[in-house]
Amino acid sequence: MKFLKNLLNVIALLFFSVLFSKVLLAQEFGSKDEAIDLLERTENLIKVDKNRALELIVSGEGGLHPKDLYPFCLNDQGVLVAHPTNIGGNIMEFTDSSGKYVGKEMIAIAKYGEINTVDFIIARLTTNDEKEYKKTQLVKRMSGLICVVGYYTQ
Repeated sequence: MKFLKNLLNVIALLFFSVLFSKVLLAQEFGSKDEAIDLLERTENLIKVDKNRALELIVSGEGGLHPKDLYPFCLNDQGVLVAHPTNIGGNIMEFTDSSGKYVGKEMIAIAKYGEINTVDFIIARLTTNDEKEYKKTQLVKRMSGLICVVGYYTQ
């Protein structure tokens, strides 16, 4: 009887450990809704003061880098004008591991007044995990720029 009780305690402990780790993982990574909110917030900041907004995108001040989310903006030539780690880089030739031209597609689908998406495969850059995951980039044209926020969907 004591053995059965101990076994049930171990099973319960394992169950709650797995459940708790999944909750923590969900809190570590941004969701689609959080990414949409961040892109809308980025647009509002750009409308108020474009230069200051671009500075904030780079620095992450004001909560612009929550969890693993961050906005970035580029021009029509694919040059990153605001990015946390890569200002001046050109994403026109950026491809994922399947050979998809992600940068070109983001530029092609960017529209004023609507959020469009580009899906691609990439490792989680904010972790040491080398496994590749599906990531969705939310893309919107605003104030002469193309701004993007991506979130992992898998």
